[in-house]
Amino acid sequence: MICLDLCRNKNIAVIGFGKTGKVVVDCLMAVGATIYLYDDNGIDDEHYLGMFCDLLNFDWSNLDMVVISPGVSTLWPRRHRAIDFAHRYGVMPMSDIDLFRLHVGYSPTAKTAVSNQKVIGITGTNGKSTTTALVGHVLAVANSKSCIGGNFGIAALSLADDQDFYVLELSSYNLDSSNIFGFDSAVLLNVTPDHLVRHGGMSGYIAAKQKIFANFHAASQAIVGIDDAHCREIYEFLKTLKYPNVIPISGVKVPENGVGWCDGMLVDNRDVIRGTNGDYAKIICGRYDALDGVHNRQNIAASYATCAVNGIDAEQFVPALHSFRGLQHRQELVATFGGIQYINDSKATNAQSVKQAMMRFDNIFWILGGRPKEDGIESLIKYFHKVKHAFLLGEAASDWYNYLEYCGVQAEISGTLDVAVLSAHALAQKEDTAVVLLSPACASFDQFKNFEERGNVFTAIVREICAKSGESTESSLGIVAGSYTT
Repeated sequence: MICLDLCRNKNIAVIGFGKTGKVVVDCLMAVGATIYLYDDNGIDDEHYLGMFCDLLNFDWSNLDMVVISPGVSTLWPRRHRAIDFAHRYGVMPMSDIDLFRLHVGYSPTAKTAVSNQKVIGITGTNGKSTTTALVGHVLAVANSKSCIGGNFGIAALSLADDQDFYVLELSSYNLDSSNIFGFDSAVLLNVTPDHLVRHGGMSGYIAAKQKIFANFHAASQAIVGIDDAHCREIYEFLKTLKYPNVIPISGVKVPENGVGWCDGMLVDNRDVIRGTNGDYAKIICGRYDALDGVHNRQNIAASYATCAVNGIDAEQFVPALHSFRGLQHRQELVATFGGIQYINDSKATNAQSVKQAMMRFDNIFWILGGRPKEDGIESLIKYFHKVKHAFLLGEAASDWYNYLEYCGVQAEISGTLDVAVLSAHALAQKEDTAVVLLSPACASFDQFKNFEERGNVFTAIVREICAKSGESTESSLGIVAGSYTT
């Protein structure tokens, strides 16, 4: 756990008591801070009840700091009243990421790194978890003292206090609620519509994402995907600034002075490594089953560029990439039973993520739905011919059922995940080969705590079905290899 000496014996308000808020409170308790705790839903943990009070009962004029959780809205769809109070009393709202960054190696007043510890921030609409995990994996294989966290896995303030590298996945919510930044390396993979209600539309969402490059210091490195128009515009803007060094990355081409792909090879085309004869440095050939697909080529390019600017060369990167197993809940093969693959893609919470699975598989028994997002599923229509049958869950079920039926896709409203899996299993087992795919295109919050819980429930149901069958199954922790079609 990070020791927040800067908060010792201070008066601090904590707004929001979910996973992040609890970690913040525990860190503040460890340094003797006086804590004023508030959550819109109240507090049901007796250990923390004594800190809880209504916002109107806070001694706002005596507060040293206000820490807000990522779920607390800063502006849209309506600014939380705690933010109004903080502004009224001249206390800048901060996030757990801000507290972490103030503690680990950065001075916001001098705008400079103040220690040898390096903080790497990674964001993007899609691919940020895979890229975070891969960068962390490569650093670990290279024997660097490193850890990963943030929006992915462990909250930033729960990480060990003595690492050389911290690799943080940052969602748009994390970025929206933060102000310090000053990362040593910052990665923006891509931007497609997501969380538009929270950010007041696409322009607000883009603004939140590009905050990852704020307060750069002289040695900072920016790695930017250029495969979508929004990120290309951000890349061009960053090039006009004094800081940072900007490296473009791509999953479909080799950018000038960047890292990308050509003829199945990852190519490092940066000036710093190009030979005197102008040749590229060819890094990798071949396909990697754990990271197949164009979207993962971008993830690999970003990971390589990030590791390269942090002292990891190609000779270290390549074997680490070979040993990477991929992510749980992201096109994860749970079992193969009777020739049918059961794929847990619970992390695919928007259409762009679902597209990656649709491109890879055929004869799909598709389980989808939950709390719908702004982009819907209309952009997936060109892949609907691959869907044998759809099973709909949660709040999106009725509307999406009507749309799929209109598009000629056989569908049924299952309502809950257990019903959907059992129905999909029964129909899929009539086929010689098929895929039962949980790829929801929705948030999980209508029926589950998060996408991890949804994926774990899917996995448990599938394994119970297989166990009852008495037949052997094959399972994998990695991303399953599949036929890739465009």
